[in-house]
Amino acid sequence: MAIPRDKASNNPSAAAPDPLGAAPKAPDTGGKASPGDGRKGRKSNFYWPPSSRAKDITYYPYFKGAISRWGWRFLHYRMTPASRWLLCLTIVYTLFGSNSLEVQLYVPFPYLFWLWMVAIVGAHLYRPRIALTAHHTDRICTGETLPIDLQVQQLRSLAAAEITLIPHRLPPALDLVPDEGALLQLPEKGQTVRVRLGLRCTQRGIHHWKGFRAETDFPFGLLRSYRVYEKAHSVMVYPRFTRLARLRIPSGRRYQPGGVALASNLGESFEYIGNREYREGDNIRDIDWRATARLNLPIVREYREEYFLRVGVILDTYVPKRAPEAERDNFERAVSVSAAVSDFMARSDYLVDIFAAGPNLYHLTAGRSLAYLDQILEILACVESNPEEPFAVLEPELMESLAQITTVVCVFLDWNEARRDFVQKLRREGAGLKVILVRDAPCTLPPEDADLPDEIVVLSKEAFEAGIEEI
Repeated sequence: MAIPRDKASNNPSAAAPDPLGAAPKAPDTGGKASPGDGRKGRKSNFYWPPSSRAKDITYYPYFKGAISRWGWRFLHYRMTPASRWLLCLTIVYTLFGSNSLEVQLYVPFPYLFWLWMVAIVGAHLYRPRIALTAHHTDRICTGETLPIDLQVQQLRSLAAAEITLIPHRLPPALDLVPDEGALLQLPEKGQTVRVRLGLRCTQRGIHHWKGFRAETDFPFGLLRSYRVYEKAHSVMVYPRFTRLARLRIPSGRRYQPGGVALASNLGESFEYIGNREYREGDNIRDIDWRATARLNLPIVREYREEYFLRVGVILDTYVPKRAPEAERDNFERAVSVSAAVSDFMARSDYLVDIFAAGPNLYHLTAGRSLAYLDQILEILACVESNPEEPFAVLEPELMESLAQITTVVCVFLDWNEARRDFVQKLRREGAGLKVILVRDAPCTLPPEDADLPDEIVVLSKEAFEAGIEEI
């Protein structure tokens, strides 16, 4: 789900909307990744059929038909590893025992038949019936494990000794911890127990799953009897980043006038300097009535307007079609670098404008009480790569705000003629510039030959993995 283009203002209603909610119906994409489905930019191993029975087969391009998907789910949801081997053995005994009486393979067949019958009846009798409540946070960073607290209440007297709780139809970006779910010893009827599961979030974005399953393989461990407790769950996964301790930012030729009045309307005012005589054009609300009565002259309070730096962060989203996996990894790291830069600005007295043009144009003004860091990270969690150069869409939006922006931080994926011309245009407008390249392979043009006051910073994969604390 994409966050629409938004410009924040002092009005709280202009903040970026909360994109979490009910899981939308997954569109039929023919096996290709679509925005918000948790598969964008994933490696090729995500396209193999999932081995975990907690995964949703509809995210994969295999087993596209309804019958094949039902067969896969029956094999993974209903049958255990032991029952698969026993099923193969039963088929062998049936085939050979029905064709020949010389080898008495038909003798074990009745035993296997009644074993299967008892397992089927037991699965029907001991189907779980519980009251299930799940609690978890709705935001987390990539690479972390989302804890889920489950509260289970037994609702039936005739129940299996234990059940397994497992999420129902997880997207590829979420991995269950532990892999087989949570094994729970059921109490007596009416009693409540608690257990915790974990979901390891391997990719940024908004991910949905459909609820939880309660399973039991009682009595023989051959067939699973389960009940699905459907309730839409969502989690927003922020990009992973290391907090910067220092960020060297060049200043342009202008400051952001307006100060605190631009940044916040909540509990702040201009700095008080002193009193002076009233002059034509002064605001009558600034009149100091006590001083006026004492001196018999109109006296006004004088304030000094503060100045803040306003910084624009531009994220390069251009990744060509059929680009190698290394370039897509560079884009993910560029998103993380943009998050680290925005986090540093949010912790300082900066106003931040973040610009990104994927399939959608994102522009958010944040700083002080205009917007929280979470709103910036929401945009960075949802932004996708763009197979076309983004500057034709970014430039008009940026030029509207450039007159008030002091410094522009460009997070690029390459250094070529298009990016060089874009940076030179910003430089002619008088903005301070800092260019960060997130790339392993050599650039199209050598960055050391760039005619810029400051050196272009190149961040490799090795430097990123080591943790970047200063840029």
